[in-house]
Amino acid sequence: MKRYLYLGLVILLTACTGRTIYSHYEPLPLSGWHADSAMRYDFVITDTLQAYDLVINLRHTERYPNQNFWVFAALYRDSLLLSADTLDYYLADQRGRWLGNGFGDRRDMPMLYKRQYLFEHAGAYHLSLQHGMRDTLLVGVSDIGFTIEKSK
Repeated sequence: MKRYLYLGLVILLTACTGRTIYSHYEPLPLSGWHADSAMRYDFVITDTLQAYDLVINLRHTERYPNQNFWVFAALYRDSLLLSADTLDYYLADQRGRWLGNGFGDRRDMPMLYKRQYLFEHAGAYHLSLQHGMRDTLLVGVSDIGFTIEKSK
């Protein structure tokens, strides 16, 4: 009986996480995110027929001083640069109300980077993220993450 219970639990846990193939957050120093500091996310793609949604995840506090967030994103296969993008995301509306999820002074903001992206080759990839704000030291950002999900 215990064997079947264990098997059922494994199947249930596997089914719940079926869309996400990679997710990782990098914590940032309390003093702030320096403009020269790039976050790197290493991942492996095995299925080149599947389309993926690539999502940048920003966790910030109310100390974050801006309405928007500029980020430089560079996607590599091994050392070959596949794409370099400058992205602008809004974190608050026109009245200053924070978008995203959270409560208190913490917010979680998922930002779509690429929708239904097809990787041409199986293998090792990495994404580099660097903030593109005017401030050399960006305060109020606690974590920056990257998630890859199978497109619906």
